[in-house]
Amino acid sequence: MINLIICGAAGRMGQAVCEAARDSKDFAIAAAVEGRGHPLLGKQLCEKTPAVVDDLLLVLQSGDVIIDFSTPEATAANAAKASVMKKPMVIGTTGLDQKHRDMFSEMAKDIPMVVSSNMSIGVNLLYKLAYAAAKKLPKTFDADISETHHRNKKDAPSGTAVRILEEVQRARGGKPVYLRQDSDQARGDDEIGMVSLRSGDIVGEHSVIFAGPGERLELIHRAHSRRVFAEGALLAAKFAVKAKPGLYDMQDVLGL
Repeated sequence: MINLIICGAAGRMGQAVCEAARDSKDFAIAAAVEGRGHPLLGKQLCEKTPAVVDDLLLVLQSGDVIIDFSTPEATAANAAKASVMKKPMVIGTTGLDQKHRDMFSEMAKDIPMVVSSNMSIGVNLLYKLAYAAAKKLPKTFDADISETHHRNKKDAPSGTAVRILEEVQRARGGKPVYLRQDSDQARGDDEIGMVSLRSGDIVGEHSVIFAGPGERLELIHRAHSRRVFAEGALLAAKFAVKAKPGLYDMQDVLGL
């Protein structure tokens, strides 16, 4: 049995992880953490879960691994505490930048850290497929990446879209173009179109289009439920509790 500490526990993803863990025989929820002043502090998120607290240090000794789906600022603070106390950590928080990645690289010298903007199996396979297509298709094929999420998602483009962009660039180079309304020029040969939409309650949709002379290849992933990300986070937690200190992502967890 793996005892979980869930940070950002009252958020959409935090609750999805709680539900998935509660339905599993392999996990127990040892602690739930939220930000100071949160209205659910001192209350249970669901049956058989501990009351929510506002400081990871209060519950750090009770768990085997931390799963964090909070905010970039809260995640950075939680990671600092985890590294000092030598607790493995799984980070699914979105909106992280290079500053956070550099910080995690340093902290991962002391603890195993799995950091991924998207923990679904399908999306992580999409990264591989996007790279393979970009590598094999001639540059007469234009590349475009689009992503759609619910209206309350703040960061754009999504971390998943950024990772897809990185895979395409790794294969063939190119520069991202986010807006075209002020342009009076035709598309450049090295452009990679990036489009973000925020609408309704869409969980997540990502597509990569390679359009060439006379044909088009489209790679699409649609998430119908946050449960797929929660299940991926639990796989990452199983990986992290056995791993040596280091910085990992879902490609490592899934053996891709």
